[in-house]
Amino acid sequence: MRKITLKLLSVALLLGGLTLTAQQGKTTNMPEPVNGFIRCAADEYNNALLQNNPRMMGSEAYEQLIAPKVAEAKAMMQSNNQRVLQFTIPVVVHVIHNGEPIGTGANISDAQVLSQIQVLNEDFRRIIGTNGFNTDPNGADVEVEFCLAKRDPDGCITNGIDRVDMSSVSTSWGGSGPTSNTNTILKPTTTWDASQYMNMWSVNFSDPTLLGFAQFPGGPAATDGVVSNYTYFGSNDAPGVNIPGAFNLGRTMTHEVGHYLGLYHTFQGGCAGSGDFCNDTPAVDAPNFGCPTTHQSCGTLDMVRNYMDYTDDACMNVFTNDQKARVIATMNTAANRPNTTTSNVCTPLADVSADGSIKLNGLVPGAPCSGDFIPNVRIQNYGTATLTSATITYDVDGLNPMTYSWTGNLATNAFEDFDLPLVNPGSGPHIYTVSISAPNGNTDERACNDIDDLAFDGIDSYSETTEVRLTIVPDNYGSEITWTFSDENGTIASGGPYVDGNTTQVDATFPVVPDMCYTFTINDGFGDGICCDYGIGSYNLRTDDDTIIFQGGEYADSETTQISTVALSVDDFFANGNLYLYPNPAGSQLNIKLGDTNDLPTSYEIVNILGQSITKRTIETNEDLAVNTSSLSNGAYFIKITKDNSSVTLPFIKE
Repeated sequence: MRKITLKLLSVALLLGGLTLTAQQGKTTNMPEPVNGFIRCAADEYNNALLQNNPRMMGSEAYEQLIAPKVAEAKAMMQSNNQRVLQFTIPVVVHVIHNGEPIGTGANISDAQVLSQIQVLNEDFRRIIGTNGFNTDPNGADVEVEFCLAKRDPDGCITNGIDRVDMSSVSTSWGGSGPTSNTNTILKPTTTWDASQYMNMWSVNFSDPTLLGFAQFPGGPAATDGVVSNYTYFGSNDAPGVNIPGAFNLGRTMTHEVGHYLGLYHTFQGGCAGSGDFCNDTPAVDAPNFGCPTTHQSCGTLDMVRNYMDYTDDACMNVFTNDQKARVIATMNTAANRPNTTTSNVCTPLADVSADGSIKLNGLVPGAPCSGDFIPNVRIQNYGTATLTSATITYDVDGLNPMTYSWTGNLATNAFEDFDLPLVNPGSGPHIYTVSISAPNGNTDERACNDIDDLAFDGIDSYSETTEVRLTIVPDNYGSEITWTFSDENGTIASGGPYVDGNTTQVDATFPVVPDMCYTFTINDGFGDGICCDYGIGSYNLRTDDDTIIFQGGEYADSETTQISTVALSVDDFFANGNLYLYPNPAGSQLNIKLGDTNDLPTSYEIVNILGQSITKRTIETNEDLAVNTSSLSNGAYFIKITKDNSSVTLPFIKE
């Protein structure tokens, strides 16, 4: 089990005190979009990292270090022109999502991930019959391949795809700036040992025009790797994968992995010469876009098909021999550039007969402000025997563990994703834990993948407040700030933009009524929030007695807070009402018992252990608290009892 703690990270600690100097006017560390896209932001990112890592790639010291290794690689290539696999690089792909089902939105499918690894191998090996083959006289088989890891950092089986729901921290991620939440929170929180794995991240960028960026060799290990917007990760050519547009064949990652392995852009240095330190890539004055195959910019034909230019995916298919020499030299010289000689994570573990694995895919929120969460899990068979049954145990905060008897038919490595019964734990921080045991009724022979957990926050209810108070302190660019306050019927108040340079506090008050779900959204037109690079801006939402509902300021394009005024929360009604079921096990009747029978629940619903609804009923009188169970088959069930927008789910047995 790998537990991720998200609230205790120190930005200053993670990046070693990295600071940036603000320029005149508002800027970012990203280039301006061309044709609506930022093809790559690696140069801007690594230029900033150089301030605290002065010997990494991009420095004169790095080039002096690597030059002899490049010469050795070239000599080796001249003495032996046979195609020989030199390095296999272990890869982990971190799929960063917001709790969507696998294959939806940022939670991209396994097929999409696998298609990206296939593209890397085709491109770096110049494989005949694929998009990666070329007939260019300078075209090279780089002799580097990529394998998805088969062992995770705990020494347990993995398929090399690490799915992480980070929605409790942010639903979108900043760009290449070293102070963006991608580099200060996301990468250091989720990274696997950079000396053993090449870390790849598929994310939902806050700026949808950004395709990706990479870290050059020699930078900090905590942020090392390559990042891509999930909409450009993988290949549209793969079965079951649908990626529209001109950047849909996986070449964003081919380009970024080129940077990771020591390659500059072909246009580095312009017409002044080989700014990319590769003599067989003609000098180019500026990036090429589209596929201008006859374009000349420095007196020679531009190599627009080179992976390190900015052309469309369908145009790219060339790495050169000098680029190959730099890659080999990087693999032989740079720290944290693993291969299967220095890392065993692509070596399968020994086979065992019984090995059931469980993984939390995420907790999907139910209706807004309801407090419901639907746990989605993946059960996978890593044993050699077909998995037909297992026991799943789950709980919130270690209290009242419940079991679910899973049955199915999973061959070796096969998996199944499904929902467990929803939970509504009430307000405050919680930990949801799930475990698997007794595969086919036997002892699990590999326990390291038998348990998983996820920290999350329940929904707070502010049923007593008569108003919500808003305070905003703008940063220096108030013209970028707008906000809305809405109820379930639409927007009821809005504000901004404000005046640049005026950081005077802004206050607003919104009357609210009980049993309503409100939504506050604050936007920033530049995509960098209101704190902290351009003024110490902030905002908070409070109740009528100034209890803090939410406070913030560090976000990207927008941030949304839901505010519930539902009259009775789970804690107020269900916990304090001492709700319980009797008799349990039940015969022909199950009774719902409340401490205060004058205040009835709204309804109940019975579901079976597969989560299928059996019956629903509105509760109008005390007589409706007597549930007729005579038609139910013997076995385990759950009853979901609802009060307005809150609910609790309890197990019972029918005998």
